[in-house]
Amino acid sequence: MDLSPKILALVLVVVGVVAVMFISGFQIIDVFSPGISEEVTVILKQNGTCIVEASDNVPRQINNCTYEQGDQIEITFKNEQPTILSHKPL
Repeated sequence: MDLSPKILALVLVVVGVVAVMFISGFQIIDVFSPGISEEVTVILKQNGTCIVEASDNVPRQINNCTYEQGDQIEITFKNEQPTILSHKPL
């Protein structure tokens, strides 16, 4: 059975990606997992950017923030990832 160079290259790329993900401890499940919603306090506001920190201790920022320092808001995020998927006031 002869594999064409294109198929062989595709197989090698897929194996390489899987190997890198395995070595780095990256869980593909985390990418497709639903977001976590949590109530947090705006701990800092500076130049229109708010900083919040959820229970996973990852600081997250909200650009063009309309909240004030000390406001309680609800954020949706993925565990140990710095991006906020959504936010809203309580």
